[in-house]
Amino acid sequence: MLIGKLWDGVNDPLIGALSDRTRSRHGRKRVYLLYGAVPFGVSFAVLWWVPATASEGAKAALATVLVLIFATTYSFVGVPYQALVPVISGDYDERTRLVGFKAVFSALGAILGGVIALVLSDGEDMTSTLRLMALVFAVSITVLVLVAAFATRRAARHDTHPIAPVPLADYVRLAIEPNVATLLGYKALGAVATGVMIAALPFFADRVVGDGALSTFSLAIYTIVGGGLVAVWVRLARRYDKRRLVLVSNTAAAAILLSIALLASSDASVVFLVGSALLGAAMSAYLVLPPSLVPDLVDWYEHTSGQRHESVFFGLWMMVHQLGLGVAGLVLGLVLEWSGYVEGADVQSAGAVTGVRLAFGLVPAVFLVLAALVLQRYRITRERLAEAQLALAASRGPQP
Repeated sequence: MLIGKLWDGVNDPLIGALSDRTRSRHGRKRVYLLYGAVPFGVSFAVLWWVPATASEGAKAALATVLVLIFATTYSFVGVPYQALVPVISGDYDERTRLVGFKAVFSALGAILGGVIALVLSDGEDMTSTLRLMALVFAVSITVLVLVAAFATRRAARHDTHPIAPVPLADYVRLAIEPNVATLLGYKALGAVATGVMIAALPFFADRVVGDGALSTFSLAIYTIVGGGLVAVWVRLARRYDKRRLVLVSNTAAAAILLSIALLASSDASVVFLVGSALLGAAMSAYLVLPPSLVPDLVDWYEHTSGQRHESVFFGLWMMVHQLGLGVAGLVLGLVLEWSGYVEGADVQSAGAVTGVRLAFGLVPAVFLVLAALVLQRYRITRERLAEAQLALAASRGPQP
């Protein structure tokens, strides 16, 4: 899985650059959905067919190869899919709404997946059950990606000509351009925060609250509330600066995390669940506001440099997310090891329990606040983007 995650982080910007250079009558991004849907679904299904009778070395090698294939097909579809936003609309607020819709349905999908996992976990023949699940999900993946490709066919008709290729050095400079680097820095810190928080959740529910099953309910409450309030943050973004809203929401989420970490216990499990709902409300902004800033980079960078990149920005965004999640696992492991946590022990020391509290509360809280502070350096505001788009429209002249 580590090898797959590392490759996932590397291939995202590469596929973004490939998409930008693609010429197709189906659209430079939509074509990847059309031809990537089936390989994406198949690559997920075969993950679950590693033969149990093979040697450990053979199983490890085959599993690694299958994970690498899945990571590639995931990026092959995921990067162009995300990059469709600036193609569908150039309007600042409409882009926010599009990302908001995506966040809501992503939350619904996560909830549905959790429910399916709970139902399947009651089965006795887990191998057959999981393989059946994989087949059903593979078909669903394929169909839904094709639905997305079909639904965006009208928007993609203006997305058929490849972007002029640029030297590799230009892509490196692109990643360190101040506004791009700011967004990537925010995403990396945010991924560490959310990665540590979610990974520490089962430990916290088990060792602090005293009921490991509550982690599932906590995550469900968090996801439901977060998805349900996306529309509120979209509406607020029409009136207020997104950077300031993220500062408020991340700071509130940090305060809630610290409160849960300090107050939750086996005698106060209600605090844990209520806190999860409040945390979902605050983190709802994380789902929609920062991702809605990425499409603006496309127009802004074309205005300032004369080069138009679309999929590359989203590839970089997904890359730092994957790398951030990888760092999150390392951070959680270090905190638990430092605190004296013993894997599998029925009883943990007081120091180990304190380490779990820190991992769930303090560590993600610090990263969330740091991420919000970094984002304040982002300079592409609504007004500046509008000026850039007007200048681009004037330079292009009348469109057919």
